[in-house]
Amino acid sequence: MNQTGGTKSRFNASFMEDNFSSVFEFGDAVIKSLPYGIMIIDIEGSIMNCNELALKNLGLNPTTSEAIHRNVFEYLDEFPVFKKVLENRLIKDQKAFDLRSIFFHEKHLRIQGNGLPNGMVLTIEDVTQRKKQARINLNAVLEGQENERRRLAREIHDGVGPVMSIIKLHLDAVKSELKEVPEPVMKKINSMSELIHEVSESIRDISHDLMPSALTDFGLVAALENLCRKANESEKIHVRFYHSGMKNQPDSQIALSIFRITQELLNNAFKYSDAQTITIQLIRHPESIILMVEDDGTGFDKSELNLLLEKGIGIRNIQTRTAAVGGLFNLDTQKGRGVLATLEIPLKN
Repeated sequence: MNQTGGTKSRFNASFMEDNFSSVFEFGDAVIKSLPYGIMIIDIEGSIMNCNELALKNLGLNPTTSEAIHRNVFEYLDEFPVFKKVLENRLIKDQKAFDLRSIFFHEKHLRIQGNGLPNGMVLTIEDVTQRKKQARINLNAVLEGQENERRRLAREIHDGVGPVMSIIKLHLDAVKSELKEVPEPVMKKINSMSELIHEVSESIRDISHDLMPSALTDFGLVAALENLCRKANESEKIHVRFYHSGMKNQPDSQIALSIFRITQELLNNAFKYSDAQTITIQLIRHPESIILMVEDDGTGFDKSELNLLLEKGIGIRNIQTRTAAVGGLFNLDTQKGRGVLATLEIPLKN
């Protein structure tokens, strides 16, 4: 009886062990076959399991067998942003996090962490191609918008503009043929002539804003200088423009994005800042172009920034154009201390 019981017990133990081993091997096979990187770590950061894609996406050389039981933080010295987030999450609460796009080793990575009772599961996905496709789609949308702007500019310039000129000529002809006209009537005629002139000037300005000929004819610096000159004509605000290293013209897409973003930032400053002075700086470094637009206006509380980003159409346009050229945009402000907007666009070598 005891012998039979012992045999049965050993059989059950063997059966359990075999099944556990099979389940473990199955899970291990699933992890290795996933189309994205996955890494399981304990609360100390020790790697319990991972696949080759996880190591590859992090730019690591060891095989999965070499990496297992090593501490993941040993490998993250060159990746301080991710290292800091992971340390905070492991130490504090093992709560989930999602780093949607981090640029690392010439790749865009999406890294997600999901908490376990004593550790985390990390998914590490290379989203470089997805980002490229998103930029291509954005550029297509923006190109469509620019084409429509060009069409409207031509319609205004070639259609409405000449008609206004003809009306002005006819009015001047009528005025010259009138001999004895009461002074009140002549004042009205002169007023009509001035209004037609103002409308013609407005039409010309709208046409130029829609299609900045200075940008295509003379380059980005000349176009921005012209933009600042027009702004200073109001004499309500002083706009200063400085540039450095801009001997070579950036490609047309980058130049147009910088011009449109500067237009939008100036427009926002005119509307909301109550600034006396706006300073624009355009600096070209070997690997990037930096645009800084700073005003001495009222500024706003940083707690309002998210609301501004959500509701401001102009800010959304800036973000869209920034994303289309792979740049970074940042607003720095304090109430009573003005606004500093910074745009950095990487240059293709």
